[in-house]
Amino acid sequence: MLLKIGFVVNPIAGLGGKKAWKGTDSFDSAWDFFEKGESHAFERVKTALSSLSSSLPLTFYICADPMGEELLSHLPFEKHLEYTPSKSITTAQDTKNACATFIQKKVDLIVFVGGDGTARDVASIIGDKIPILGIPSGVKMFSGCFLYRPSDFGDIIDAMVKEDVDFAPEDIMDVDEKLFRENKVYATLFGQSIVPQKPGLIQGGKVSSSSDSMDSFFSMGLELEEVYKINEGIVLLGTGSTIFHVMKGLDLEKTLLGVDVLTDGKLTHKDVDENLLYEIVKGQDVKIILTPIGGTGFIFGRGNQQISACILNNIKSLQIIIISTETKLETIDALQLDLNEQVTISDIKNGFVKVLVGFHQYKLKKIVLTTV
Repeated sequence: MLLKIGFVVNPIAGLGGKKAWKGTDSFDSAWDFFEKGESHAFERVKTALSSLSSSLPLTFYICADPMGEELLSHLPFEKHLEYTPSKSITTAQDTKNACATFIQKKVDLIVFVGGDGTARDVASIIGDKIPILGIPSGVKMFSGCFLYRPSDFGDIIDAMVKEDVDFAPEDIMDVDEKLFRENKVYATLFGQSIVPQKPGLIQGGKVSSSSDSMDSFFSMGLELEEVYKINEGIVLLGTGSTIFHVMKGLDLEKTLLGVDVLTDGKLTHKDVDENLLYEIVKGQDVKIILTPIGGTGFIFGRGNQQISACILNNIKSLQIIIISTETKLETIDALQLDLNEQVTISDIKNGFVKVLVGFHQYKLKKIVLTTV
C-alpha cells in the first residue's frame, strides 16, 4: 500500500541530555547551541531515514526548515511541503500547526522527532484520529509511542506498507521539567494516541517502580560495598530512584535524577554534564552503577545521556554494575541501549547479563546490544 507520512522535527529536542538539563522545554538557550551547529535531533533523523528502503511506496508531507525540509530533501520519495514556520526559532505551536495540516491532508501516519514534550504537542492535536510514531530524540521519553532506536524506523515503515502491524492506544506522558530538575518526578497522563505495534520495535511506556522495602535497597548496598568495592576509586552513579535509595541506605545524598561521581567513597561531584564527566573519567579505571527504566529497560541513552558513548569509550577500564529491584525487573522484557556507538559491557554471556537484586542475589536478564 502507498503510505502517506506527515513528518515533523523538533530541532532542539534532546539538546539538554548531555548538558544535564533534564529537558529543553524551558531552555531558550538551547537555540544558541542549535545556531552554533548542535542538533541531537538532526542526527537522529539522519539515522532513521537511512534505514528506509528506497523501494518503499511512500509520500512525505513535510515542514520547512528548521523542522525537517533539508533533512528529507535527498529522499527518493514524493514530497510535499505543507507547513512553514513564521520564525527560525520554532515553538510547540509550530508542531501543533503542522499536525493540523497533516490531518487536512489525510496522512496515514504522523512521525515526529522529539521527546515527551513533542509527543504531548502532537497528541493534543491528533488525539486518536491518526496513528503517531516517535523517533526518540528527547531526554525523558516516558510515553509509549517511541521506537526503541531511530534505526528501527525502516522496519516499522516496511511492516506498515505490508500491512503487517497492529495498532493500539498508548499513554502520552510528560513530567514537569522544573520539578524534575528539583529531583521530583511528577509524570502526568495527557491522553492516549494510536501507535503501530511490532514486537521489538516500539518501546511502550515507562512503568513506575513498585515500592520496595529499605531492606532490599540496603542489601544491594552491602553487595556494592563488599563485592564491588565502590568505596575505592571512581564510581559513576546513574539516574533513578533505585540507585537513589541504595545510596541513601549507605548514607550518601545522591541526586535522584542526575549523574553523580563517587571518589574513594565520597560524593565529589553532583549532577554532572558530559563535558565535566569526560574530564573526570578520561583514561581512568571506572565503575558505573546503573538501573534500568521500568517497563522500557533502557540503561543507556534515556535519562542519563551524560554517560555517552564518547565517555564510555575513553575510560581506561570499565566495569558496569546493573542493579534493580525484582519487582521492577519483572516489568522489563530486555535491557536496552540507545547509543550512537558500540560499547563493551562486561559479563555478557549468550546475550544475557547479571543484574544485582540483593545481597549475593542476581538475576540474568536478556540485553539487546544494538546501538543506533
